[in-house]
Formats: sequence, structure tokens, C-alpha cells
Amino acid sequence: MSLFRSPLLRLPKRLAKAWPLLLLAPACTAQPATELPRRVFLGIRMENLTDDLRRIMGVGDTRAVLVSEVLPGGSGEAAGWQRGDLLEELGGVGVGSTDEVFAELARHSTGASVAYRVLRDKKPVTGTLKLLGWPAERYPDLRVEYTAHRTVNGTQRAILTHPRTRRPGRAPLVVFIGGIGCYSLDAPLDTARSEVQLLNRLSRMGYACARLEKPGMGDAARTSTACGAVSFMNEMTGYAEMIAQLKQRADIDSGRVTLIGHSMGGLFAPLVAKRTAVHGIVAYGTIGSPFLEYLLKTRRTIGEAYGWEAERTDDFIKACGECATWYFADGLSTEAVEAKKPGCGELVGIFDARSRAYNDELYALNIPSAWKGYAGRTLLLWGEADFIAARHDHELLRDLIAAMNPGSVTFQVVPDADHGMNQADDLRAAVAGEGPYQPGVGQVIADWLQRTP
Repeated sequence: MSLFRSPLLRLPKRLAKAWPLLLLAPACTAQPATELPRRVFLGIRMENLTDDLRRIMGVGDTRAVLVSEVLPGGSGEAAGWQRGDLLEELGGVGVGSTDEVFAELARHSTGASVAYRVLRDKKPVTGTLKLLGWPAERYPDLRVEYTAHRTVNGTQRAILTHPRTRRPGRAPLVVFIGGIGCYSLDAPLDTARSEVQLLNRLSRMGYACARLEKPGMGDAARTSTACGAVSFMNEMTGYAEMIAQLKQRADIDSGRVTLIGHSMGGLFAPLVAKRTAVHGIVAYGTIGSPFLEYLLKTRRTIGEAYGWEAERTDDFIKACGECATWYFADGLSTEAVEAKKPGCGELVGIFDARSRAYNDELYALNIPSAWKGYAGRTLLLWGEADFIAARHDHELLRDLIAAMNPGSVTFQVVPDADHGMNQADDLRAAVAGEGPYQPGVGQVIADWLQRTP
């Protein structure tokens, strides 16, 4: 890791491994909110051909993409594709990179048929591929619904889970809002993910639990503003509109709604609550100070997590302060910041994953103002192995909320938990990122929900 690089926007490790399976298409088209189809599931892992692979496979300068794995239930398996195939054409278009495959798939909807050509043992194989939709999550004791919602950003998806055996009356609702990165919470191939494990536990306790997809992600890739283009306030407004619609359901108790905001989601939560009333907020690994102050505090914990010497950490914090000030306070582009100080572009470039409007609105946000007027209950959680968020920020929020609404806030440290709500014994283990979901997170939240009147 270089002096400037930050893991602030990195994807959850399991998601990063699975990204070639996702279809992210930045188009926005009008659709009835009740008719949002599942996104295309090609069901393969792909690799670009390197010079070494070309030599090993003896394919010269052939333009193609290597099929490195064929997953069950996908379009590739149904078409008879095999590991080691070289995909040359899709939909009559030549493909020489994974990006070109994604671009071609983005032109088609689930159910469409497209022609393909692969090389298998250096011999061409042609056929027609029917584009299947992503599978649904399935559990013996839970029902899973894929709901669609009209928002300011277009049509967005929520994944709603309930107990299969319905209890009398309306169910309390728990809503999960994710962090800053552009990633999907729709994970039928990886139900071990922390968000899924957490919410499934709560569903088994009788709660209806909704994961709110970001605009432009998952099934909404073709029906809403791209995640990387949406503003901070529009993303937040979209969540509020989705929750307001969920509260209108006949099986939901609209007076018992709890938000779980993970990371940046904890910053969205009080703003969402200003637009649609909620009973409680759980904020895990969130931000409680102005964004530049937050950045500098967590650059120190990053240095500690990576085992840097004190001198290197000190230089890192100073460089981050300069670069981020030019980018956020002065509104300079990544290129302009790099021109002012070589190396700055590597730091601030991570924020270009989100729009300039998103970053400007995030920088301008007054956090005490965001929480002002919220009268519900609040649980603030910080994992002891979390180097992406600061314990101090949660303590600031605790004191702020307690002053505005005495007796309403609880702050708790979760042992052996990292920023992603996964098991990590310490900061070094959190950097490695190999741990499974830490069930202690769910235990604390479940206990708090049961105690909250």
C-alpha cells in the first residue's frame, strides 16, 4: 500500500471477488414500479487474455475473453459453455475484454436471445444464448420479495425478507442502508455476507427486513440513475421514498420502523428520518464529524492497521489533509489536485467513484443539523477492529444526541468486529479481511430492538 492509497471506498471482499458476475448498465428507462425484472445472469467468471495466457493457450492475437468458471443456474451453463472457452462474439459483436462483454449485455434484457461464438480447443462453436435472470434468495423459513419503488432516481429495488409463518398483526420493519461504495446488496450467490446474515437473523425474530439497493445497482442498473452519477441528497431522498412506500404495505407496522445505517448509511439515516418518520436508528461504523476531520482521524488508524512507523503515518496524514482540502474545500478535480502535488491524485481519485455533486454535498453536510429534531431511539455501534470509522466519531454522536434527546442514545463497542461487521481480532486481521460475519453485531442489535419500547 502506497503512502496515498486509502481503503475507504474498497468493496467488501466477497463482492470484489464476484464483480465479473454483475451487470452494471448506466441507462435510465421508464418502467412500471411493479415490473422490474431480474438483471441478466450470465453466470460465468471472465478474465482478460494476458500475453502469458495467449502463449499458454496458443491462440496468438485472438480477440476474446477467457471463461474461467461456469456457475450453475446461469445463461452460460444453459448454453453448454465450458471452463476454458474463449468468448469471441456476443450478439454479433466482437468482444476482446470483460468491459466489452458488459457493454454488450447492457443492451439486452432478461429473456432475450443473443448469438455467440466461442473457441473451444481452438475450434469455433456457435449458438444462441438465452439470457436468464439472476436467481432469487431462498430459505426454508423465510420469504424473500423483490420489491420495486419509484423514486427521484428512477425505479429502485428493495429485497424484503419475512418469516414464512406469518404472525398475527403487522410486522415491525427494519431497513438496511449501505455504505459509500457503489455495490449491490442483492447477493443470492453469497448469503454468508454480513448484511444478509444480520437481517435474516432479525427476520427470524419476526421483523420484516428490507435491504435498500443503491440507485443504478443490481436489478435497477437499467431503470435508475447510475450510482456513480447520483448526488448525495438524491440518493438519500430515494431511500426515504422507498421507506415511505414500504410503510404503506398492509403487512407492515408503519409506526415501528428502524433504520440500520452502515458506514455512510449512518449519515443518511437521520436525514431520511426527517422525510419519513422512523422509530429507531442503528448506526454502525459511521461518521460523526465534518468529513475532512473524519478523514484525518481515520488516516491515523489506517497507519496503525498497516503497521506503519510513526514517521510514515505522520507524513500520510499531512499529505491527506492537503490533498483532500484542495479536492473538497476548493472543489478542484483529481487532475488539478495531482498537478498541485504529485501523488495526491491517487488519494482523492477514490472519491471519483461518486459524482462531484455527491462529494460537494457530503462535504457541506452539517452533522449536528442532520440529527437535530430526531426524537427516536438511537444505537451507535463501533467494531473494535474498525479502522475505517473512528470510535471518537461515535462518542461525538452519543454526546450530541444525548444533549438533544436525553436518555435516547446507547453507544456500544462490539469486540472482534471490523468495519464490514465481520470477525477480526485486531486491526491487522481487519486489513486481511478474511473473517466471516461477526454474529455479535446481530446479538447487540437484536437485544436493543427487544428493549426498545
